[in-house]
Amino acid sequence: MKLSKSRNHSLKMPTSDKAGPLSDKLPAFFYRLPPHAQRCYLESDSITRYQFVPDAAAAKSVAGLTRVLAKGNPSDTEHAARAVASEMCRLAGVPGLAVDVREVRPKNTRGELHGLFYPSDPRKRTLPRIVLWMRTAERREVVKPRTFVRTLMHELVHYFDYSVLKLDNSFHTHGFFARESFLVRSTIAPQEPAETEGPALLRAWLDRHSRDTDR
Repeated sequence: MKLSKSRNHSLKMPTSDKAGPLSDKLPAFFYRLPPHAQRCYLESDSITRYQFVPDAAAAKSVAGLTRVLAKGNPSDTEHAARAVASEMCRLAGVPGLAVDVREVRPKNTRGELHGLFYPSDPRKRTLPRIVLWMRTAERREVVKPRTFVRTLMHELVHYFDYSVLKLDNSFHTHGFFARESFLVRSTIAPQEPAETEGPALLRAWLDRHSRDTDR
């Protein structure tokens, strides 16, 4: 997956719904993790949504972001993306974080980079930060609105792993992608066209089969 950076347990979670691991088969690297990281991975995999539900203000901020994004102005898009992040952090009850929007996605042999999350680093005195790219590497076209919103939500899930779930690491588990899909479904207009970038097949399956009872 080309969407983000993560870092490093888990505490009992009074602020999310747990439904057991979404997948019985664990990735090979799981068995190479130390015990505390395995516990963190399983904790993340068991949480499919948050207790908070995005409200009308959050959905309005997302709609505003998609309108601004279409105009292709990075400064305005950054401002709108910060507004969405601020609304989501308000709902989650955690401090806000910086959001930077850049233009053309970096690209290597593995594909295009959509976004990054940088956790806070007390040693360097840096605060958590999200970086997003708004144009494709090949044609330099503005990315599809749903893809851009999902990338922002993806990076916010990384942040919430640390700030809301109090995990020591942020792994790309099935539970992680279910939480991402929960935020996207809760905020983006259903008439938006289907996403065609990123790990869309897994996400589409999660959107259809999530254990979220409020769908």
